[in-house]
Amino acid sequence: MANIRNTKRFRELAAELRDQCALHGVTLVAGETEELLAAKIEDIAGQLGVTERTAMERYLSEEVLHAIARAIGTAAATYDEAVATTEPVTLSIADAGRVIAALGMTMKLTTDALAQPPGPAEALGVATDTADAVVGIGVALRNTGPGTAVQIGGPTLVYARKVLQRTIELIRNGTWTCPCRSRHAVNEACGLQRNLASDLNLLGGWTTGPQEPPAEHR
Repeated sequence: MANIRNTKRFRELAAELRDQCALHGVTLVAGETEELLAAKIEDIAGQLGVTERTAMERYLSEEVLHAIARAIGTAAATYDEAVATTEPVTLSIADAGRVIAALGMTMKLTTDALAQPPGPAEALGVATDTADAVVGIGVALRNTGPGTAVQIGGPTLVYARKVLQRTIELIRNGTWTCPCRSRHAVNEACGLQRNLASDLNLLGGWTTGPQEPPAEHR
């Protein structure tokens, strides 16, 4: 796929997909468009039993690109609705500090992962959401009086939960390298995973699936 990504046709398709997504109210961060397009080309090639170059040049039509953009727009609208209906959580100042520290660890891991598979797009996506979460919590803290609990809700809460959960998953499946000194094995929870799960629980806990590692009680 590296050679295909360097072709003029791939760049043209990526630009068209980016523009179509924008028409549906979705702005893709750097690298996301290329990752989505590459995955679609790989999927088409696999289904038809052709090379990825052939799939790109013969079967990735304008109609297919528009359909991809519509699907992304629909998913984004569903996400926005979920954000709007997410109940806020209330944290003490100390617990808000714990969450910020956890997000800081997530940012460190995304930096370390930039040169690792599945490439920078995954890490950049997590980093972008982490930055949004930190800014949102910072704003909430700034608007909180001395000794007053902090309320976290809306996109800030969704971003924070999403990146902590994703970080745990990426460490757990071996995609990202964990810096903690615990024993590490694929699909087993190390000390850092348990700590991050504990911090995630402060924000309402695991959002999808039954694969939550046991939280570290601190």
